[in-house]
Amino acid sequence: MSTNTTENHEFIIVGQDRGASYCLWDVAPAPTDPTKRAIVLEEIGVDAMDAMGSVHTEYATSAREAVDRLVNELREQSGIGSYGLAADSQLGSLQAAAPAPPAPDEPEPFGRAQTTSGTRDAGYAIEVSSVPGTASFAVTGLPLRYPDATRDRVRAGVINSGLAWPMSNVLVKAASTGGGRDDVTSVGISGLDLPIACTILAASGHIPADCLAGAVLVGELGLDGAVRTPYGLPSTVRRLGAGNAAVIVPSAALSDLKHINARVIGVATLNEALAALAGHWHHPEDCAHCTPDGDAEPHQPCTPTPYGLCPACAARAPF
Repeated sequence: MSTNTTENHEFIIVGQDRGASYCLWDVAPAPTDPTKRAIVLEEIGVDAMDAMGSVHTEYATSAREAVDRLVNELREQSGIGSYGLAADSQLGSLQAAAPAPPAPDEPEPFGRAQTTSGTRDAGYAIEVSSVPGTASFAVTGLPLRYPDATRDRVRAGVINSGLAWPMSNVLVKAASTGGGRDDVTSVGISGLDLPIACTILAASGHIPADCLAGAVLVGELGLDGAVRTPYGLPSTVRRLGAGNAAVIVPSAALSDLKHINARVIGVATLNEALAALAGHWHHPEDCAHCTPDGDAEPHQPCTPTPYGLCPACAARAPF
């Protein structure tokens, strides 16, 4: 890729000042997003310090020009006229291209979203925040001593579905909404994988957060993004499907749920679940928010009330 350009860009340079020369380890374009830039600089800075090196940034039209500017600055600081790049410098990285401008439809990594789910023992409110800071992923509120298995399945399921994991501080809060404290167990807790993944993706801008309104999600995520059946799904759906909300479940389990009086939607993968949510397939038939001649603004929450449909949809329902 050609690096010829007349526009300055920021480059991150990593190496070691040896007093009489500079050993270049790597040079690459800095992320254009301020938060991603801060995260990258922090991570690289720790690694460079551990290796007795340092991190510098320079604005230039190419990686070569950025390194030359740094070396010139260090030469002036050292007062050594022969100061230059060390013989063992990694020169292959000097071909790094200038960063391309961000795509206009790139998902915003910061936001909040919430949805509902459940297990055999209790319902759960899932709330996710994606906020600026060092990239991290934490899950709280699960009746598990070590939630690493949940985090690993969710992260792998998202990435292996071809979706970008948000470069931000992702915090998932799962709060039990039913059953006594002593009655809530970890049985079927893998069924929270799907709602956690979808809520993370909604909080980070992959789908509008209001697409989650009016839906309940239950499903275990495979590492490949497939949606699998958690233990105790029929009793879970019976509990969660008593109201007006649609319950999104693994498609492989639909035959086991026919006898339950609930509106269920089957999905085979995480991407299918996102399509169902973004397409508002979980909304009631003739939803005022989704139909072309609807009386409500499109793509707005269609949250059922405890007494039935939302006001806009109730107005369209036949008496």
